[in-house]
Amino acid sequence: MAWFVSVITSLTVAGLAACGVLLMLGRRLIEEFTRPGITIEKGTPQWGGWEFPVLAAEPPLELQRAVTFRAADGTLLRGQFWAQPQSAPTMIISHGFHLPSRYFRSVAALEYAHGVNILLFDYRGHGESSPLPTTCGNAEVSDLMAAIDVVTDQAETIPGQVYIHGFSMGAAVALLLPPHPSVAGIIADSPYARLDDMIHMLTLQVLEQETARWRGLARSVHIFLPLLAHLMLLSSRLLFLARYRYPLVARPDQAIGAPLARRPACTPGTLLPPILLIHAENDPFISLHHAHRLVAGARAAGRAIQTYYTPSAIHCGSYGHDPQRYIALLQAFVAL
Repeated sequence: MAWFVSVITSLTVAGLAACGVLLMLGRRLIEEFTRPGITIEKGTPQWGGWEFPVLAAEPPLELQRAVTFRAADGTLLRGQFWAQPQSAPTMIISHGFHLPSRYFRSVAALEYAHGVNILLFDYRGHGESSPLPTTCGNAEVSDLMAAIDVVTDQAETIPGQVYIHGFSMGAAVALLLPPHPSVAGIIADSPYARLDDMIHMLTLQVLEQETARWRGLARSVHIFLPLLAHLMLLSSRLLFLARYRYPLVARPDQAIGAPLARRPACTPGTLLPPILLIHAENDPFISLHHAHRLVAGARAAGRAIQTYYTPSAIHCGSYGHDPQRYIALLQAFVAL
């Protein structure tokens, strides 16, 4: 009987130790993923080969004005509103993960030149906004809602003619957004469908890099890395929920097809805005299957969605593949 107690005790200690290690790894994952103030530098592997437009002429300074506003939870956000000389539709630039709005000034200038007002702003944890943890999705929805309120208050914005042009994380946030009577359309360039897929992939890549030089018996741990990445994700989700009281993993694939009856934030008469979904077929960061999931969800709900896929192997590479076609699609979409 003593041996049985000894075995049970050993297994319990080993189980507690394993749980402790997983919680430690989960905490590290949260801290690395949500850490504010990180900016990807051009030319690094994380940059992924993004190509931005050649810088077009920005509007005169008298037509640019700084805006400071707060999200519903009090988060301080900063940006710039570029006004047309007359009333016009307004485009909100929704930037990517660890790529603050300053990287998108050439995008903004190009679209401004085609006759729309522009709002450039930084999500929490990015650029000039509050250095709070970023979540790459759920928390940022309230930031975007506040941005919509800001542009609807600008005299130059035509009522009901607000568009959102999102990139990567910013595109996913736009798809998570509850329908808003001011939003006439969403341009989503390279969004993810499920954030847990992305986190698992990135975690697995880090684990593989950190163990790449292991040799001998230690090398055999590689077969367990996918499982370890999954367990790290699970522990980080639990820790994040306990710490911040809302879920870490965002699901645009569910949000995009949710019927209005299940959206309590909607006011009577609110319609689901149409979507222009853009994706590179060989995107190395967010694979094309994410786009397919989003399209399936939208069409199952009867939601208007237009797709534009390009034979590019660069994340958000569709503009660089064919700039003229990209701009023409945006112009036609906004005209609709």
